[in-house]
Amino acid sequence: PSLSLSNSLLYAMFMRSFNKARVLRHLRRSFSSTPMYVSTRGGMEKMGFGDAVLQGLASDRGLMVPTHIPKFPEGAPEKWRGLRFQDLAYEVMSCYIPESEIPEKDLKDIIERSYSKFRSPDITPITTLEDDLAILELFHGPTFAFKDVALQFLGNLFEYLLTQRNIELMTVLGATSGDTGSSAIHGLRGKKGVECFVLYPDGRTSPIQERQMTTVLDKNIHNIALQGNFDDAQNIVKALFSDPDFKKKYNLGAVNSINWARILAQTVYYVYAYLKVTPSGETDPVSFSVPTGNFGDILAGYYAKEMGLPVEDLVVATNENDILDRFFKSGSYSRRDCQETLSPSMDITISSNFERFLYHMCGNDAAQLKDMMTTFEATGELIGDEKIVAACKAEMKSAMVPDDEVLTTIDSYYKKYGYVLDPHSAIGVAAANKVDTNAKRMVSLACAHWGKFPVAVERAVGKEAMTDLKLPETLASLDSMEFRKYPLKNDKDVIKQFIIDQLA
Repeated sequence: PSLSLSNSLLYAMFMRSFNKARVLRHLRRSFSSTPMYVSTRGGMEKMGFGDAVLQGLASDRGLMVPTHIPKFPEGAPEKWRGLRFQDLAYEVMSCYIPESEIPEKDLKDIIERSYSKFRSPDITPITTLEDDLAILELFHGPTFAFKDVALQFLGNLFEYLLTQRNIELMTVLGATSGDTGSSAIHGLRGKKGVECFVLYPDGRTSPIQERQMTTVLDKNIHNIALQGNFDDAQNIVKALFSDPDFKKKYNLGAVNSINWARILAQTVYYVYAYLKVTPSGETDPVSFSVPTGNFGDILAGYYAKEMGLPVEDLVVATNENDILDRFFKSGSYSRRDCQETLSPSMDITISSNFERFLYHMCGNDAAQLKDMMTTFEATGELIGDEKIVAACKAEMKSAMVPDDEVLTTIDSYYKKYGYVLDPHSAIGVAAANKVDTNAKRMVSLACAHWGKFPVAVERAVGKEAMTDLKLPETLASLDSMEFRKYPLKNDKDVIKQFIIDQLA
């Protein structure tokens, strides 16, 4: 409606007194554009962002998802070009977090503190190897792995939410195939009101990954070396979250990518990468190749695309534990025994976050999704109908990369460019070369620093070349440090009692 002259003058004075973008951002965060959160299986009432973060796994065994995927504000992402990573993170995250829950000043403070310990000022810098291939380096955080980007944020977010709600204790429970554990531990060590329990498969992480976890001796950190594989650890975590009395009494919280905040934080670097590899004013889409185990990282790319990021293809890059590649090739999502590979963080046979993606591919139909997941949990196989499979294939492509190709890729890129890929990152690059895309540019995600997997790198490049590579001192010093771990049986009740005893 038209304004009176006096009102127009007041409005003009108001807009001169305050930054216009800030006012519009505040209005966007204050009203209904930010989503609420529900379970993929439909068994929970809508809840706000903070409740969804503290909830972790839904009480009906589903995963928390936004009621809608918000769109970028007008002019974005182009108008965000040139922003620091931290400022871009605020812009993206504030699309999902209302001002009433976390005011602008507080959210910016959480973000600034979360990325203050990264070794690169760009947080997630880009290295261009070829005209059409860039590497998004996600390993510049405290533990040299991509999960630092989300878990440094989640640790500070937990502390903020607990303080705001006067919650004295949260028991954080997580399963790891290697990198989640160390990133979570370094994000939560010493945090007020947080006790952290991490289950990892004994003998199935790299020695450096294990040392990154077990050399953290803070009293609130408890490392459990489980006699089993990652899927066993993840199943125990989910079982304990599904025990309502235990969850309530000990106030369980999640650090795995079942926690929505992790997916949200990872969405930021897709936008950041796009703005780095494209020239100003360009709107051509970019493709991303993503080493994929639990599906959380590539899911973040899907959300970025749905928000409005120009993305051509999202490539699901798997190792020989290829449940996802088999689904995208055949439509069958079926469990097989876990194989040990050179990329242990991807040695996963059940990809938890795939449930979120299927939920969206079902048109957000919780009842249909619940039926599919119930069948899978009972039989070990999920077969999507033709419509759902077609919807999935329209969003993503896939490729499987066996160990011999991993070694070849590491060696060839080192010889050609002097650039060292870790085994997981090599899978992303190899998959990018296997998949056809119409995009002018492919960004491959580098998930970890090669120094976390020196044995595999030496196998690839040879002992002589390895002498020219210097392991970062932070990693090299781990062998001489004191460590603490608790070897325990692969038994839910044993783990449950251990947690109770430690908290007594």
